[in-house]
Amino acid sequence: MALNLDYSTLSGQESMLRDTVRCRAFRRAIAEAVTPGCTVLDVGAGSGLLSMFAAQAGAKVVYAIEITDIAKVAKAIVAKNGFSNRIQILQGDIAEVEIPEKVDIIVSEWLGSYGVDENLLPVVIQARDRWLKPGGKMIPTSVAAWMAPAFDEKLQQEIDFWRSDPYDIDLDLISKARARHMDCFCNHVKQKHLLSAPQLMWDIDCLNCSLEEANNPFHTQLDFVANQDGEINTLAAWFHAHLTKDVVLANGPGNPDTHWGRQVFPMGKAVSMKCGERLGVDFTHEPCGKGHSRANWTIETGAYRFQSEGDTVLV
Repeated sequence: MALNLDYSTLSGQESMLRDTVRCRAFRRAIAEAVTPGCTVLDVGAGSGLLSMFAAQAGAKVVYAIEITDIAKVAKAIVAKNGFSNRIQILQGDIAEVEIPEKVDIIVSEWLGSYGVDENLLPVVIQARDRWLKPGGKMIPTSVAAWMAPAFDEKLQQEIDFWRSDPYDIDLDLISKARARHMDCFCNHVKQKHLLSAPQLMWDIDCLNCSLEEANNPFHTQLDFVANQDGEINTLAAWFHAHLTKDVVLANGPGNPDTHWGRQVFPMGKAVSMKCGERLGVDFTHEPCGKGHSRANWTIETGAYRFQSEGDTVLV
């Protein structure tokens, strides 16, 4: 069978497939959870990689549901690897697709850079409520979000450039916009750039989280204490996911780099802090449609107060 890959659909999967930290962690978790003869549902199957891991682990049948046209590519890859007799690729919405039985395990890589920001958790919870057997397993089992104030050197270099009147032109408006709006995910914020200990934003139990909870905003108020003198110019956020009891996947500053990196939320300008000084954060994540969410954050330290401008949309 000739394998004809449509690059326009496959390109969105490449960073995930190349992320060996991600893929190997899911492979270990699936090998731990799947027993010969069990049934598996892969929600948002993408290229079909996790489905093939389940088949390799001995699953009797894997129902791989994918709403986008990458499903056609996944079907070809599954066939090329000899799994067509055990993996059924189903293209469609999880709310509408039917499968012939309830399953023992649901696996889904629904994670954004701090867990919920791609707003795919409701899709997984809906699949769980429809198709998971009583006593069945979820991969991941739980996902926690963490945050810490940090100094992002790359962000500061960009802001300083725009403020330097490059080309003898005043571009300070760009520097102000750059200093106020959410940065993209990054791997360059490391442990050494954190000015205080990370704090838990929330922890999601994937077996017991309700659909209503998954669809509602996530909100946290945090009180950080600087553990050294230094500067901060952003908040950094990441996830810590228990894929199974024994397999953990995390993208924090102290973990190996992944395609997620850390999500960075600028705070307007660099602020100097002394050891022992406090910084208060009010942060809200608001779902706004499948694959999208909004973030709003307020930061207070000493006389300085920063509030993000309107709803910052995460895609």
